Amino acid sequence: MSDALVSIIIPVYKTEKTLSRCIDSALAQTYPNCEIVIVDDGTPDHAGEIADDYASKHTNIVVVHKQNAGLAEARHSGVKAATGDYIIHVDSDDELLPDAVEFLLGKCITSNLDIAFGDHVRINERGEKNEIKHNKEGVLTGKEFLTINIELNGRCASWGCVAKRDLWLNDIYPPSDRKLPSEDVLINIKLSKYANRVGIFNHPVCYYYFNSSSLTSTGELSTLDKWKDYYSIIENELESRDLFTEYEPALLTQKIDRLAFYMNNLDTSDQWVKGIICDKRFKLPAKTRLLQFLIKKPQLWESIRGLKRRFFN
Repeated sequence: MSDALVSIIIPVYKTEKTLSRCIDSALAQTYPNCEIVIVDDGTPDHAGEIADDYASKHTNIVVVHKQNAGLAEARHSGVKAATGDYIIHVDSDDELLPDAVEFLLGKCITSNLDIAFGDHVRINERGEKNEIKHNKEGVLTGKEFLTINIELNGRCASWGCVAKRDLWLNDIYPPSDRKLPSEDVLINIKLSKYANRVGIFNHPVCYYYFNSSSLTSTGELSTLDKWKDYYSIIENELESRDLFTEYEPALLTQKIDRLAFYMNNLDTSDQWVKGIICDKRFKLPAKTRLLQFLIKKPQLWESIRGLKRRFFN
């Protein structure tokens, strides 16, 4: 096993109750050469004090205090403060499994990977556990990694991987002044430009604690304006790499999926929405074409809401 230093980045925001659990899981890693960078993102509770207390007792813990600027910017601040050869992110309300770093770093070294992803165990509010496996395992090129993210065939989250630190120093973060849906997919699309070899493995590395009051769960991030902004960033990224035309059909499929399953009270008179639901230029899968037809009729679509995911997955 390599003796490379791995930096564990923990961005903290309003999670005083879960922070100690997260830090303890980072300290308990079976791989010994880890530093822990805790980013206190302007928390209104005592999380910053908890982080400072841990740092006073552990020489491998560094704390960064900053004004709140969102999760992506907190991760970015953590990377800039880190000194490790590799980075792994974990949200402060989640928990690393003991062999997470050892397993993922081992894959990076033995398979010459830029990024290695594991899967995760989802824990609901009743404490029930469910391992969420990847749809596809193996080693991908950067282009293949881009494809699975555009086609929504991947379950790769920013907090489920070990990656070379240099990758995270590139311009891969969403704008710090905006909160957007699916930030992990957006980051992965940008990361694909710099990663030559990406490994995806069905080995659990993280406990993900589902929170029904989070911004993602409540749908607060899933507004029409935010989705427009989100896709504008993706389209600009693809155009800058001369890939937009190649991925336009897959991107349309993704947009139809998001309008169908992530938007309530969809305004079908909006010009951007109209452009998506009336686009007939490409040969799309039959289920996608059916979705495209159904979301033109919001009342019908809402009436069969309970059947949505079961049929279209």
